[in-house]
Amino acid sequence: MHVRRYLIPALGRLQVERVSSGDVERALDSFLATGASISAAPRRRPVSPLTVRHIRATLRKALNAAVRSGLVTRNAAADAAPPYVPHRPVSYLSASDVRRLIDGTFEDPLGPLWTLAVTTGLRRGELLGLAWSDVTDVAVTVRRSLAEAGDSRWTMADPKTMKSRRTIPLSTAGRDALERQRTNQSAARAAAGAAWQDRLGLVFTDSVGRPLSPGMVSHAFTRARDRLALPPIRLHDLRHSAATLLLAEGVPLAVISELLGHAGIAITASHYAAVVPELRLEAAAAMNRALVSREESPN
Repeated sequence: MHVRRYLIPALGRLQVERVSSGDVERALDSFLATGASISAAPRRRPVSPLTVRHIRATLRKALNAAVRSGLVTRNAAADAAPPYVPHRPVSYLSASDVRRLIDGTFEDPLGPLWTLAVTTGLRRGELLGLAWSDVTDVAVTVRRSLAEAGDSRWTMADPKTMKSRRTIPLSTAGRDALERQRTNQSAARAAAGAAWQDRLGLVFTDSVGRPLSPGMVSHAFTRARDRLALPPIRLHDLRHSAATLLLAEGVPLAVISELLGHAGIAITASHYAAVVPELRLEAAAAMNRALVSREESPN
């Protein structure tokens, strides 16, 4: 999608050995300014700096292959300066808000998905690519992800990184959510009869067994969030909520990094650097409460 939508329109007229770091930087700047793309329709909205960084990474990987093949001597994308990505504070739900979400969507068709997201930290694509063969009584294993293929199309793909291939233990809430989803899906399959289309054994499907649209899922979460008057978080922030709940309970950062499928603990630490001090303050407050109650105890 990066190649088709952005790189070919911006750089496709150039011979690969003539692409300079300046060409790459001008292309990246154009994406930030106009969202320039292959579309002949009115110009797209500007692309976020983080997406532009990902586009540069795609080009860098392709040009690395060109260097290895002897087509070019230098990687112009590696030499080009990446766009600045401002730090975005992590948003997350408190433990009480997580409980409100789980209880408030218990009967909703997508309630099991929200519960699994906030108790496992799975990414949206990982949830939508999850198959029943990846589920046991005690854990779920990430083997594939529903990924954007471009032009509003989606396909099953390998997980984001090698670290993304992981097995995550299930909490009681997660197991209950999967049991509800299995019951709901069995009823939907019976109602659809011959119209049932699922061939991958996916956990989360629509009423006739097709993979769920990621955009639809995100919009549905926003509606559920607003209905329950929860903080204005994104669906992806349920992943952050899972991590902060584990941090608050004293789970080591290295373990959380593995559960989230981060490439390394440094990424996890950078994500939650601003959260950890808050949790430390909560720990100090808890210590104060414990000591005060002990001092007031008649024993």
